[in-house]
This record gives sequence, C-alpha cells and structure tokens, in this order.
Amino acid sequence: MKKSIVLQLLIFAIITGCNSSDNSQFLYPSARAMEVRYLCRLPYLDAAAPHQSWSRSTPVLLIVGETKVIVYFKNDRTFVLDRTSEITLPAGKYHCPL
Repeated sequence: MKKSIVLQLLIFAIITGCNSSDNSQFLYPSARAMEVRYLCRLPYLDAAAPHQSWSRSTPVLLIVGETKVIVYFKNDRTFVLDRTSEITLPAGKYHCPL
C-alpha cells in the first residue's frame, strides 16, 4: 500500500514537474539580442583598449547606421566601427544589456 502511494506521488511529481511553460527562465536569447550584446562588448576586445578613456566605462547605447556602428558609453565617449555584411541588425538604436 505504501509503495503504491509513493509511486503515485512520484508519477504526479514527474508529470507536473516536466510540464513546460511559455515563461521559462531557461530560454535562450534571440539572435538579435545576442548580436546587440556582442556589439556592445566588441570595444573591449581591442588589444589597445586599456589606455582608451572609454575602457573604464559602461556601454549604454548601440546606434546602428547604414555604414557605421557606434557604441555610446556612460562617460560620453564613443567607439565607432564600420558596418560589415556580418552585422544583420536593422538600423536603429538599441540599449546595451551589460
């Protein structure tokens, strides 16, 4: 009798625990969000960056234009790079999620 109750509780726990929800915290970010995050962190990958005035600041805004990409920092500095064919974001402004 005890074994059947334990088995039923175990089955109930497995069925309700494996239920998927739309608001799961384990979902991967979208490709757009990953690209924004990558572009916001790109200035820090430069080997000559430690002496730059923006290197000790936090990126706030990413501005994507037709030919340039600008990372705007909290201390009013910018990092400008040319837009390549690998950048698939549409032109616009994006908040840096750092």
